[in-house]
Order: sequence, then C-alpha cells, then structure tokens
Amino acid sequence: MLFTYMTYSAYELYVALLDALISVAVALSVVVSLDRVFHVMKYMQLKTRSRVTGRKPEDYYQFSQLPDSGVCGDLYPRCAIQLPMFNERAVCQAAIDSACEQTWPKGRLFVQVLDDSTDKGTRDLVDDKVLEWKERGVEIEVRRRTNRAGYKAGALHEGVKFLGDCEYIAIFDADFKPEPDFLQRTVPYLVGNPEIGYVQTRWVFTNPEESYLTKAQELSLNYHCKCEQWVHFGTGSFFNFNGTAGVWRKKCIDSIGGWNSRTTVEDMDLSLRSYVGGWRAIFLEDTTCLNELPASFFAYRKQQHRWTCGPVQLWRKTAYYIWRSNLPLHRKVDILFCYFGIRKFATHWVSLGFFCMLVPLSTFTPEVSIPLWALVHLPVVVTLSTAAFTPNGWVHSILYVLFENAMGIVKLGAVIAGMLDLKGAQEWVVTTKLGSSDVRPGTTPVVTRNCRLYAGEMGMSAFVLAAAFYGVFTVNRWTFSIFLFLQGMVFFAFGLNMVDCGGLLGGRLDSGDSKLPAKKAVSQMPKRTFSVP
Repeated sequence: MLFTYMTYSAYELYVALLDALISVAVALSVVVSLDRVFHVMKYMQLKTRSRVTGRKPEDYYQFSQLPDSGVCGDLYPRCAIQLPMFNERAVCQAAIDSACEQTWPKGRLFVQVLDDSTDKGTRDLVDDKVLEWKERGVEIEVRRRTNRAGYKAGALHEGVKFLGDCEYIAIFDADFKPEPDFLQRTVPYLVGNPEIGYVQTRWVFTNPEESYLTKAQELSLNYHCKCEQWVHFGTGSFFNFNGTAGVWRKKCIDSIGGWNSRTTVEDMDLSLRSYVGGWRAIFLEDTTCLNELPASFFAYRKQQHRWTCGPVQLWRKTAYYIWRSNLPLHRKVDILFCYFGIRKFATHWVSLGFFCMLVPLSTFTPEVSIPLWALVHLPVVVTLSTAAFTPNGWVHSILYVLFENAMGIVKLGAVIAGMLDLKGAQEWVVTTKLGSSDVRPGTTPVVTRNCRLYAGEMGMSAFVLAAAFYGVFTVNRWTFSIFLFLQGMVFFAFGLNMVDCGGLLGGRLDSGDSKLPAKKAVSQMPKRTFSVP
C-alpha cells in the first residue's frame, strides 16, 4: 500500500512538473513568436513609408558621389580588401579574382590575402593567383602566420597593422563573390558620413537549390538579412556586421580596440563595441553579395555551433559593459533582452525543448494538454512570415520548420557551452565550401560524402517516433502524431547523414542546369543625396 501511494504521488509530481514546464515553454514560445511577428509588421511599416515618401532608410545619409575613376583616380580614398581564408582550396582563387576585379583605381586599392592554410595545395593555388594579379598591376600581398592564434579575428587583427594609409577596409570570406562595383556602392556612404563605422550589404546565395539542406538555410538567412537586419537599421537599433560582405572605417576599428578573439563571433563583438562606442552603421538592402551555402551537413553543424555559441558567450561577457554604457535605457534593454535574450538564447530552447521534448512527453501523459493554438496556429503564422522573404518559400515552409527543430540538438548544446564556457565554446572549424558556384573554365566542384552517424539525432528520432506511434495507437492524438512522425523522420535523416551533399536527400531541387546570376555591369551611382535630418 505504501509503495503504491509513493508511486502514485511520484506520478502526480511528474504530471505537475511537466504541466508547469509546458506552461513556461508556451509562454516562451509566445514571446519568441511575437518578436518575429513584430519584425514582420515593422518591415511592412518601413516599406510602406519608403513607398509613400520615395526615400529608403539609407537615403537619409549622404552618398558622396565619386569622380570618374579614369580621369580623377587620385581623388579616390585608399581602400583595402582583406580576404581571410584557411584551407579553402575550392574557392580561394575565385575569391582573389573577385577582389581584384573591383572597379576602383589600381593605385588606390590594396588586396591583402590572409592565408592561414596548412594545406600545401591551397597555399600553392593562392600564391599562383596572387602572382597572376601582381603581374597585371594590382597591389596585392599574402600574409601568413606561424600559428592560428585567434583564428579569423587573429588574422584580421594582425593584417590591419600592415594596411598603412588605407582609410576603409572591405572584408570578404573566401566563398563570397562581390560585384565589380561593390566598393563604388558602399564606400561613398562612409566618405559622406563620418559617424558611420561600417556598411553591411545583403547576402544572396549561389546554391539554394543544391539540396533540401541549402534550401532550409536560404529561408532562414533571407529572413535575417531582408527583414531582421533591415528593420534594425531602419529603426536605429543595433544590427551586427555579418563578418563578410561589408566595409569598415579603419578609424572605427582602431578606436574601439580592434578585433578580439574572446568569442567565436568576432564580427558581432566588433560591431557591438562600435555601437556602444557611439558609431552607427548602414545596411544596404539593394547592394548584394553572392556566397555559397554549406552543402555538407558536417560543415553546417560546425557553422551553426559557432554562430549559436558565440552570441551567448558575448552576451555573458559584455552584459555589464553594455549596462554601464552611455546608451539610452531602451537601447540597453533592446540589446540585452530582445537581441540576446530572445533571439540568441530563448529561440533555441523553444525549438528543441518545447517542440521536440515536451510535446512528445505530453503524448505519453494524457493528463497534460497543450493548446492547439500554441502547437499549430502560432507556429504556422511565424513560419509563413519567415518564408515570405524567399520566393515560393511557403512551398518549403514545413521542411524549414522540421530542419530547424532537428538542428536544435546542435544549437542547444552550443547555447549551454556558451553559457557555461565549456571546452567546446572556443571551437572554431572553418565552414567547408565545395565550390559548386565556381563557373570559371577548368574548375570542377568538389563532391564529398561523409559517412557519419550522429547518435544524438538517432536517439531523438527513436524518442519522437515512439511518441508518434503511441499517440496514434494508444491515445488517438492524431494532430500531434502527424507532426511528431515527420519530425522523427527528419531526426532519423539527420542521424544517418542523409541530408549531406550526395546523400539520399542531398540531391538538387531543380533540374541541375540553372544558371548563376550574371555579373552586372557597373551601374550608375545614385545622383540624389540626402543629409541626415
């Protein structure tokens, strides 16, 4: 009798605890969802205002028209382009080509290749391409370090010391391919507005149709670039430099202490310090830069670990510094609570903790219920709002949600590592790109297939699928079970690496003969300029 009573009491305690956790998770999900919906509504408001007034957010800043480079090239400011890279054999030469093809007077442009490669083949490719452009009259150099201290941040910090009289620094990762007029479209904003520390451009992608994995990434990044960053710029809020496809004022970098390798998001660290230090930034929605999405699942996991862990590290290390800064109170709250607390921390707990753990547990526990609006209606609104920033994105919206949830194991682990400063928090693995977007003669994309088994994803697959079958055959919860079955199968596909390039689900989504966007000719620069009101 005593044993039965104790068992019954323990079960009641479990039910009460589960019910409490679900209530907290639902509340957290509502906060995360409202933040997403707020961004979309603010986007619509800013777009409407732009159409009515004929002025985009960047039009409130001075665009200093540059003279004809062929006649008055000496009047151009001296600019540097930094190309940090590490063993990126498939894309290193294309990156150097894109940098050296900029329509900027040769005497006013300096290209600096920061090559930390340990692979001899990659180093030889870099050296060959640098020599080629030197012979064509471009001022270009390769700088190599004896160690990788600080990783990318360390390389950039070291490189800045050798930029001499360069006033502005454009930075491109090895897989980015800027248009020839990139500097013509960005540097004039820095010339005309001394309070601007950096200009960030929008990412566009060369290979979103390469696989289901790259398509899911496109939906996520399009929302981030087209909506989130643009809205933050339009409202005067903080938005971070993306680490590439942007131009910095060298004076700004020097004034805030330069690059810092204390986290794995050196770009966010630098831009946050510039914002707190009084500098402002511009986001150019209409100036884009092509880049390649990782088609390797292993590379994508490492990238997402770095992108998720780093912001949490930075939040922990800079919270006091931000709170004691001279920023207005509402800006401090926006950065600490909204930017870091909701978008960089709470989101990952909702994806895995709520949808992939508490929902399956509720299926095994009929005494606990989850409101249908929290499980279906609200997520549908948020998902469609996110997908709206990608052409025909709604077609892949279910795929996007399932993939994002399945990545929750990696992301939540990264959040915990960042909060507790665990060993993996400082892990830096360069995101491998396969060169699938390189259409230069004589180049062949690298095709790789990793035979890996991911135990965490396989375990989650077994758990979620068990809940799905239990819901159908025992408690008749079809609404939950359909979602759980699909989610469990995606975990299974991730666990067996089926989404990797060359895997069962790693094939192209199109016919395979789609063409990359053609390089545009140097377009006419805007003639109308506006000063800051």
